[in-house]
Amino acid sequence: MRHSFSYEIRNQPTALQCLKQELDSTLSTKLKGFDVRATVLLVIDELVSNLLKYGFSVESDQRSYLKIEFEDDWLEIEMKDNGHPFNPLVQPEPTSLGQRLLDRPVGGLGLYLVLKMMDETHYDWIQPWNCLRLRKKLKKTLNDREN
Repeated sequence: MRHSFSYEIRNQPTALQCLKQELDSTLSTKLKGFDVRATVLLVIDELVSNLLKYGFSVESDQRSYLKIEFEDDWLEIEMKDNGHPFNPLVQPEPTSLGQRLLDRPVGGLGLYLVLKMMDETHYDWIQPWNCLRLRKKLKKTLNDREN
C-alpha cells in the first residue's frame, strides 16, 4: 500500500517545530513500525534544521516542499527548496571521523550520517530549486508484520 504526505515549509522560526509535530501525528496514525517513523523524523529534522540555519537567508518568500512516500518496502523523501544552491552529495567526508569523540568539534556529522543511512541519493539544481531525493529500503520487523 502506498502512503504519500506533502508539506510546505516556510522560512519562519517555528517552522521545524511545527513540521515535527505534524509529521509525528501523521506518521503515528499511518505507520506502525517505530523504525520507519524514527528514520523519517531523524532525516527530516536534520535536513530542515540545516536548511533553516544555512540554506535560507532573511527573505520571507523562501520556502521548501517536502514529500514523503512509503510503498511496501521503500521510503522516499523528496525535498525541494529555493534557498542557496547546495548539493549535499558532493560535500567532503568530515575530517573528524577518525578522532576520539571528546576531540571532535561540535557539528558537521548530521548530514553525513543521514546520507549514509539512505540506499539511494539524488540531487538536481533546477533553478531556483535545490531538489534532493532520498530512498531507503525498509526491512520488515516482527512488529510491522503483525500490524
